[in-house]
Amino acid sequence: MTTICDEVEVWEKWYKPITNHFVSEEETTLFETYGQEVEFVYMQPHNHVWTWVDGADGTYIVAGRNRVNRIGYFVTEEPWSDWEMVVPYEKYEEGV
Repeated sequence: MTTICDEVEVWEKWYKPITNHFVSEEETTLFETYGQEVEFVYMQPHNHVWTWVDGADGTYIVAGRNRVNRIGYFVTEEPWSDWEMVVPYEKYEEGV
């Protein structure tokens, strides 16, 4: 896997995740893994979809539609070019 940037804010600036229009009570760019939200995600071009996944030492945003350890999906305005792209999202603390 290729880490493209160390900060989610940089990834957001480069790829521009879209707002989830299914959620009215808060503004979010995260799409759920079920129902009409995941149906919407699967209708998008594959290289505009990213998955927020849980890993051994933290959570990550990875290019593409993944099912294993998924927390949710992001759809971006800008496409990714390498399916091995990874963005560290949150590191777990030692001993947790």
